[in-house]
Amino acid sequence: MSGHVGNLSTYQQETLNKFRQNVENILTQEELEDDYYMLRWLRARDFDLQKTEQMLRKHCRFRKEWKIDRVLAEDSIPEIWKKYFPGNYVGYNKDKGPLYLFCTGRFDLKGIYHSLRPEELTKYSLSIAEEGTKLCQEQSQKHGKRIEGVTIIQDMSGFTVSNFYKPAVVHFAKVLGMFEDNYPEFMKDVFVVNGNYQQVLLKHIHAESLPKIYGGNKVDDDGDPQCSAIVGHGGEIPTSYYRSSNNKVNSRSEEDYSTVTIARGDTLKLQFDINIPGTLMKWEFKTENHNIGFGVVKVIENEDGTIENYEVIPIARRSCQSTLEEGNYYCEDAGTYILCFDNSFSWLTGKSLHYAIDILPPDEAITD
Repeated sequence: MSGHVGNLSTYQQETLNKFRQNVENILTQEELEDDYYMLRWLRARDFDLQKTEQMLRKHCRFRKEWKIDRVLAEDSIPEIWKKYFPGNYVGYNKDKGPLYLFCTGRFDLKGIYHSLRPEELTKYSLSIAEEGTKLCQEQSQKHGKRIEGVTIIQDMSGFTVSNFYKPAVVHFAKVLGMFEDNYPEFMKDVFVVNGNYQQVLLKHIHAESLPKIYGGNKVDDDGDPQCSAIVGHGGEIPTSYYRSSNNKVNSRSEEDYSTVTIARGDTLKLQFDINIPGTLMKWEFKTENHNIGFGVVKVIENEDGTIENYEVIPIARRSCQSTLEEGNYYCEDAGTYILCFDNSFSWLTGKSLHYAIDILPPDEAITD
């Protein structure tokens, strides 16, 4: 196939060579010498050198700001995600690539959105891509051939309109965009199933990797044909998990909070110049009656002198009318950071916001 290792046109080979030279300051030597890796980025931008280089540089920034290299090393994934997120890797396809099963109809979008903060939802979602990438690397070494891409079974059984919850859908649409920008060609095949599909799946997947409910032989340690112990049984999340039910008692007095009204269609931007790497920004905020968007922007000066506002914590709506929203961001680099309270989506309603911000030097920067 054109554009792949062993089948490059003269133009594609020259573009690959130039691309390698242009990004040698941001990649490891192992990555630079990996034609499979380099070509995946070039194919994602149709061998447009400028667009590909821009994409890869943004990806490297993304990995740094989201601390992606630590995602799989962390053991802080909460019980609610393990128990109620109905997706996981269950085996391998016939090409030896990882097989991921996601049961859409068993996913309580509203419950998960109200139980975890948007940045937590993003981080745990990104761990799926990182785990898939790791499995591809392991399979490549094990079988002596390059394994690229994950096979996904998306089970739509039981999906109804009641599963749809707009704030969560909007958030996960943004996460999907992050997948597309940072994990090109991650999805090799996607099977959306909701009917007579068993024979089709078995053409691509060995029976021992396919859960019994889908026509294979795999069961979990409890003998469950749905492999719920592996995938997570999903289902409606008890409201006891909701952040509003587990809200901490405010440790501050009312006088510690600043109060402001953000007009309809407007955004409050609080700018902080961080001079010492390792500084911790902490925040607490709550609105009186309605939700509001919140995120953290880092102001970056690119090599060409242009200024870019990069969302280190993507702006997303927070249900802070019912619970105190708390969070923090560890500033690895000095620079300018902006806390954004976004009401631009509201055409009719202004928002009354109460907030408190702490900027802690490195010797006091202890995250929760």
